[in-house]
Amino acid sequence: TYRFFRNATTAKTHDDFACAELAQRSIYHDYADLFKESKYTMTTSGFSVGLLPEHNLTVVEATYQKYSTSKNWIFYRTGTEPSLHNSTKFRLAPLQKEVLQKLPQPSSIGHHLPSDEWLKELMSSKFCLAIRGDTPHTRALLRSVAAGCIPVVISDYYPKYAPTFPSSLDMRDFCIFISEKDFIDDPAAALNQLTKLSPQTIRAKLRAVRFAQRVVAGHHPETLLPAAFAKEALAQQPS
Repeated sequence: TYRFFRNATTAKTHDDFACAELAQRSIYHDYADLFKESKYTMTTSGFSVGLLPEHNLTVVEATYQKYSTSKNWIFYRTGTEPSLHNSTKFRLAPLQKEVLQKLPQPSSIGHHLPSDEWLKELMSSKFCLAIRGDTPHTRALLRSVAAGCIPVVISDYYPKYAPTFPSSLDMRDFCIFISEKDFIDDPAAALNQLTKLSPQTIRAKLRAVRFAQRVVAGHHPETLLPAAFAKEALAQQPS
């Protein structure tokens, strides 16, 4: 049962699998077109779990000390294959040489790494990019939460398409959102806005990440996942 729900986005008529089918048929060039034309729009109701972190991904408490001592300013790794829905340009934008040269260093940005090296780099990063792909959501989001990083989301439809336990969590609390337009217009300038965040804002985000860790990670020693699961199910019951 857990394995089924771990991969569920919305247990309703029009879910992640339906969107994936539309994507594979290449009917729509961009998400905006897909959601505008589809008679089933984004998640307005229904059970939403999202893409939960794997059980073998150790939860690192999101403390200010962890943030301060992390080696990498930001972490982002992606494959070389193209994405559907006009997403390839977003996924590859941070890899451009002229972008990398303008970002604080060290940063861990590039293509995929061997799993042990990937994990080490992720765990030692302050921020982690979560960029749209074939669908508006990505496993990078909650993997970064488990790793104690602050997620930086580049996906305008994420909160409406695949919020994680929205009855318990508000993505705006534990994520930083950069609009797709700002990001694609000038990736370096958009990302460098993170350097202007005050210590108070960073601490607030980390507090929210710590709470999110308890909600999304079933292997957290103080997990709230069963309670959040039940709350989400109850919230969808007809009044």
